[in-house]
Amino acid sequence: MASSASSVFSNRQQRDSCAFCFDVLHNHLKAQDLAHKQIPDPDLPNGKFPLFVTWKIFDKKRSYWKLRGCIGTFEPRHLNQGLKDYALISALKDSRFSPISLPELSLLSVNTSFLTDFEDAKDCMDWKVGVHGISISFSVQYKSYSATYLPEVCPEQGWSKEECLDSLIRKAGYQRRIHSKLRSSISLTRYQSVKTSMTYEEYEKLRDER
Repeated sequence: MASSASSVFSNRQQRDSCAFCFDVLHNHLKAQDLAHKQIPDPDLPNGKFPLFVTWKIFDKKRSYWKLRGCIGTFEPRHLNQGLKDYALISALKDSRFSPISLPELSLLSVNTSFLTDFEDAKDCMDWKVGVHGISISFSVQYKSYSATYLPEVCPEQGWSKEECLDSLIRKAGYQRRIHSKLRSSISLTRYQSVKTSMTYEEYEKLRDER
């Protein structure tokens, strides 16, 4: 499962997908032609994949990476165009944050996540921490709720399955008491991802080598 998903993408393709996102954001923020150093459209697999682009920024005071924007789509997209779109959407249009600005650029890292191996779970606990991302949906009094966490979220937060699920219920917008009957009503889809990360420092080094 995880190994078969990873084998779809070579190491170079994974690396270039991140560098390409930096190219797109760099060009947008600096509004200048970088063609002499620009990494070309990555030679990614021809198929369509759901994808997410996540930006993080290094907090110098606390010495850790904090979320700066994360948006993606579960609709399968051609990867080159999907990365072009979501590199900017996640950087500029995540409603939880102000748009990323030029002075922040050198402090950023980017993660690309290509989603694979979607499966309907038997119940809301039928998934593995650190292996699966989860997408939930449920209805209460004719109102529908849905939300997702990528595979890395739960282990990064140090959550148990129960804590992760309850956090995701809150993320979906449900604010009333969470009880076992509610959890048993949840439809859960589990999935895996091919995730790659790159810092701006690594990106600049790659550009200088080309």
